[in-house]
Amino acid sequence: MARLLALLLLILAPSVPALAQGVAARLQAHPLEDPARGVIANRPAIVAALDLRPGLVVADIGAGTGAFMEPIARAVGPQGRYIAVDIDRDSVGLMRDRARALGLGNVEVLLSRPESVMLAPASVDLMVVIDAYHHFDPVKPMLASMLAALRPGGQLVVVDFDRTPQSPKWVRNHVRADKATFVREITEAGFRLDRDLAVPGLAGHFVTRFVKPAAR
Repeated sequence: MARLLALLLLILAPSVPALAQGVAARLQAHPLEDPARGVIANRPAIVAALDLRPGLVVADIGAGTGAFMEPIARAVGPQGRYIAVDIDRDSVGLMRDRARALGLGNVEVLLSRPESVMLAPASVDLMVVIDAYHHFDPVKPMLASMLAALRPGGQLVVVDFDRTPQSPKWVRNHVRADKATFVREITEAGFRLDRDLAVPGLAGHFVTRFVKPAAR
């Protein structure tokens, strides 16, 4: 019976080429994949700034469509892992299809909660939050869960809009606070501010690295 069920699932499941075509069509129509977005247009430079290496476990918090899935998963290699985390069920489903269509075996996609990343303690080497931190609500418990999930010495890289009085009106209306406020929230949660990372071409954003202090 189990063999018959497995065979039926195999027959009914879409082929990878068909799945890839469907995923491509869904991504092409998705606003988060718009090539005009700064983080999409500068994706290679952002990934390069992360200084990835094989074997790392990287969690992408608020991963959305998984726009950074392929470059990060390929950079950490089969010994590493890319974990896409999002609170939206539709996004999680899309990212799972994307991983399957790309044939990436080192990808895990998790449904999280607004107050928690739902990751095991001390299980991640690097967290990235790309154009998503300004959506965090509530902030304090979310940051606490992120700090807990990082290994001692692990890194958090936040890429977000650098809201200033000169920012476009839509940025001032959409982004809840400025960089200084975000940095204060993160450091008060227990992260140590490391430094800003240079990403040439990425205008109107900041890219800042934080570190979880090593255990004493």
